[in-house]
Amino acid sequence: MALTFTLSGLKDADDVNRLTTALMELDGVDTVQVAREWLEVEGRIQPGRVTEVIERLGFSSRR
Repeated sequence: MALTFTLSGLKDADDVNRLTTALMELDGVDTVQVAREWLEVEGRIQPGRVTEVIERLGFSSRR
């Protein structure tokens, strides 16, 4: 199942890399594609878990 989010707060490639790494560490995530303004996660993961990671890193999102 693919989940798509609109992101805000990412400023540079370091932010993209931090978010990508954090999401790939979650159980159930198969692939992650992150850009400064959006992200797509494939796998068996609940949207709330993705949102928790995004917010923990200081970014915001909407689905």
